[in-house]
Amino acid sequence: MEEININTIIFETLDRISDIRTARVSMFPLDDFYGHPPFLRFGFSLVDETELICILQKIINEFEGNIEWRIRKKTESKNCILIPTIFEEIQSEGQFYKKDFWIKQFGEDIYKRYVDFALEDIPKLAEHIKKGFPDIFFQS
Repeated sequence: MEEININTIIFETLDRISDIRTARVSMFPLDDFYGHPPFLRFGFSLVDETELICILQKIINEFEGNIEWRIRKKTESKNCILIPTIFEEIQSEGQFYKKDFWIKQFGEDIYKRYVDFALEDIPKLAEHIKKGFPDIFFQS
């Protein structure tokens, strides 16, 4: 699968489930896969997305990939974030987009390994999400 497809496949999958109101579709920078941890910030164009987010959280919690993934919704934001748990658990204090911060936290080899694991998971996670919505993705 081409990198651009890996970069946007989760957005495209979620947008098929319900229209997404956020403009960002990329999960990582194409010019430097290790530029920051892969993630997707999104929100659905629904009056109340609570039920859909709960369903997605359950589906993502059941995903068995290289690493664990989470959806989080912060009370101060209308958006959710889909992120590898390892990066969500560390308080980045405004340093999230700085590769050097993550290298300092983990060491370069381990940081790159976590990112590689996440990039390998992304298409599999998209397929796992699709299986959770068979009426949308697997109609005959």
